[in-house]
Amino acid sequence: MNKREKPEGYDDALSDYKACLFDSWCGKPVAWGFEILKRISDKRFAALGDYGSLECSYPTWFLIVRRLTRVEAVTLYGPVSAEGFGPRGGWKSVTFGTTKFISRSLREPRLRPEDTA
Repeated sequence: MNKREKPEGYDDALSDYKACLFDSWCGKPVAWGFEILKRISDKRFAALGDYGSLECSYPTWFLIVRRLTRVEAVTLYGPVSAEGFGPRGGWKSVTFGTTKFISRSLREPRLRPEDTA
């Protein structure tokens, strides 16, 4: 199945492929897929999980099939210019060029403040 095509049997339940989730700091899209347009049975809903990640941005549910990666973000916005951490070392943000993101999906795995020094 092409990621931009709806899973078979869900034509009436899913929107067309589109940007679904946006970074709450900069407003840029970070995840693409399909909006779930109507209530479907629990069994059919669970089966959608075979095609991607089921996520809620209240009150709307989405089937996410693609996420922005750090490599794509560098291509689109520029190299990593800053990585933000909280007082206890927890990851807070990453800035690509001049565009700051706070979406956890863009966090470098196991990145610690001392790794950026």
